[in-house]
Amino acid sequence: MSKANTITLNEAVKIARRLPADTQAALANELMEHVQDMSPPDRPADRQDLIKDRLAKRLKAISRDELMAMLRQYTSAQ
Repeated sequence: MSKANTITLNEAVKIARRLPADTQAALANELMEHVQDMSPPDRPADRQDLIKDRLAKRLKAISRDELMAMLRQYTSAQ
């Protein structure tokens, strides 16, 4: 969307308020679904810190044999 076609949420709500009530309700439900999809998941702070630490670590390449050993270990544990 170009800058000329950008509409604010307040402008969209003003326009949507002119719609019938059932249409407004459907629109509101759809908007909330999009907001929930875009929101980061709720996690405890310590869990979030652990995830950040793991993502910050440099990845290490492993051999095919190491990968196969890990997969065998995982599948035999189930």
